[in-house]
Amino acid sequence: MSKVDLFKKDPMGRKLKRHLKTQSGYDVKVSYRPEDIAELDYERDLGDPGCYPWVRGTHPKMYRDKLWVRGTPAGWILYGPDKGKSPEEVADETFESGIYSSAARTSGDYHNLATIDPDHPLVKYDIGSCMGSSYAVWSFLPGHQLHWWTKVLMRSITDGFVVEEGHAVGPADVCDFAIYVALLERMGYDWTKLKGNMVNDPLHTHIGQCMNYKQPLEVGFRVCVDAMEWIVRNIPKFRPTNGGCAYDMREAGINTIQELAFRFGNYIEYTDELVRRGIKFEQWGHLPAIALSGEIDFFETICKLRAARRIYARIATERYGADPKTLRCPPCNTNLAGDSMTAQQPIFNVVRNTIEAMASILGGVNGMEMKGYTEALTTPPIEAFAVNKGIEAIIAEEANMALVADPLAGSYYVEWLTNKIEQDVFAYLQKILDMGGMRAAIKSGWVQAEVEKAAQERQRELEEGKEIKVTVNAYKELNDYDIPLPMLEYHRADPFEPYSERQKKTMEEFEEFKRTRDLSKVKPALEKLYQLAKGDTNVYPAMIDAFRNDATIGEVMGVIRKAMGFPYDQFEMISPPDFLELN
Repeated sequence: MSKVDLFKKDPMGRKLKRHLKTQSGYDVKVSYRPEDIAELDYERDLGDPGCYPWVRGTHPKMYRDKLWVRGTPAGWILYGPDKGKSPEEVADETFESGIYSSAARTSGDYHNLATIDPDHPLVKYDIGSCMGSSYAVWSFLPGHQLHWWTKVLMRSITDGFVVEEGHAVGPADVCDFAIYVALLERMGYDWTKLKGNMVNDPLHTHIGQCMNYKQPLEVGFRVCVDAMEWIVRNIPKFRPTNGGCAYDMREAGINTIQELAFRFGNYIEYTDELVRRGIKFEQWGHLPAIALSGEIDFFETICKLRAARRIYARIATERYGADPKTLRCPPCNTNLAGDSMTAQQPIFNVVRNTIEAMASILGGVNGMEMKGYTEALTTPPIEAFAVNKGIEAIIAEEANMALVADPLAGSYYVEWLTNKIEQDVFAYLQKILDMGGMRAAIKSGWVQAEVEKAAQERQRELEEGKEIKVTVNAYKELNDYDIPLPMLEYHRADPFEPYSERQKKTMEEFEEFKRTRDLSKVKPALEKLYQLAKGDTNVYPAMIDAFRNDATIGEVMGVIRKAMGFPYDQFEMISPPDFLELN
């Protein structure tokens, strides 16, 4: 339909352009009435804030006691040298300014995500594209590119600052965390006091088909659950997984029902295995944060968060026999939706961020990571994080949205949609359990087919204008206005000059490290890990020991892969180092 036809149909521009459904396809009525929630029982289905089944929030006073944890990605700090400052100087300034007020999240390079080394032929031209190249303890020592992150780890131990290990691909998270343990031990810090969380979800990498999807599922599951078990037993303040990276899975194109069903399907896989290993549910069940995507659909996001806590409560009591009187509720967090952000007119991403943040807070989140307005374009500059901090402050201090816990409780629409989401999630989850669980459903290809189908449907709705994306498929006239915003400038590689200066420095450091390390320590540590990985022993202590003795992430994961009957390199492009005897 042309602009002229649209004007004739709606000359004042006062009619909705989109179809009259929620983001996940729910047909909704013009209004809702008491009979739509006639079977709702307050004590059974809602409860007070801080009480089972936690629909109304995890704590009785919610934000009056403490506001949500404000997560901030850290990758942009690496670009400080472009402005004549070292990453350490930029990190110090960020702490002093309050941009990092309660938490910071890592975001690894491609080689981290794939658990291979930075000189691997598949990734060597992409190093330095995110937070920095983490491959061994060496990376974090004084004088090296990631020493500024060591200071974040120290603050976690001394000040309770929250460390968020957010590579989102399980083995990458657990390898980096093993490096942290070895690093802090070398520096004389008590690593048992680390506070924070990691994504550590090896199953979702096969759902979203991210950089680590060629990691054998058996290898990822073994290594990551070994890490979960070890951390639960040794570092009580650290959450060793979020139980299912719902955010990344949602970004692959799925809807709210699939997001929650896949998340809890993964959670059940990990929990069943840990219970089999002797970890009591009461010790473990509440640790994985319910980390979801903060979507642009305002009410669906609110209701999704409320439903998620009740789903957890039901799984805990009905599947694992937990006592509602003593059961603890995990924190519920959101990562605001990156796929809602647009490259066109990024200033409108500030509005999207605000709406998603408001929905998250009204849904009762305990932590939230906002997106920079440049999300669709580049790593955000510090100005983007200053804007985000202002949004959160205005929501809390000016809009007074933090005064009342679950203020939308009792709304006929909100309670109806919360119930509907919960019912549909359990029905979808049961399909997965009937197949034998998420691992079986992934191996069969069913999950991947569901993701592909959902992604194609979502794309089709955008192309047909059923789902509106302002400045992308509607209101394109807004793109005619030049609204400049601060952007981060940094050098990318090109075919004629493959390495930027930062990449050259990373490779020089890596080559120096491999040239100067003591192979008489590296060799026995890796060969011991190889032998242990052949059996059923928990390999995580041996992984830490290998990093303690200067092994690299590619070597550690390579020997585990080979010990479990898979190629040393999952991409089959390199062989094990000559100094290793793996037989």
